[in-house]
Amino acid sequence: MRIALFVTCLADGLFPGVGRATVRLLERLGHEVLGVEDVGAYYPHRVTYHPTCHSLRLLRVGDRPLRLLRNVAGIDLVELPDAEVCCGFGGTFAVKNGAVSTAMLADKMRSVLATGAEVCTAGDSSCLMHIGGGLSRLNAGTETVHLAEILAATQDNRK
Repeated sequence: MRIALFVTCLADGLFPGVGRATVRLLERLGHEVLGVEDVGAYYPHRVTYHPTCHSLRLLRVGDRPLRLLRNVAGIDLVELPDAEVCCGFGGTFAVKNGAVSTAMLADKMRSVLATGAEVCTAGDSSCLMHIGGGLSRLNAGTETVHLAEILAATQDNRK
């Protein structure tokens, strides 16, 4: 099977570690095999998962990221209240509708903080940048980590 990885300019310019983690994960698996739920990851942290709007509505990935996370050794995966609610970034939406975007972000951050998680993860760097920036401004102590970085982590290369 041949796999092509499209790394967006946002990921390449601001989050190059995500692209590298994705490649490490794919190489460890031998190739992006359907039906794999345990990728041999180890991540000893309390984590909550934010399903992104495009993964829910456009790509329809369903619970596949959660199935992967549930098989990560050492993880304490906690459910995110109102998980399906948008974080408010939405590309130019955040620029054109700043006040609404900020209010949506505040709601999402409240949900993330209510979990007591050390880490909020998602499969979209834009969401993580938005949520992470808000949490950073609050000095909340919760960081954002891309799903690929968690799945690529092992006991030998812990984050």
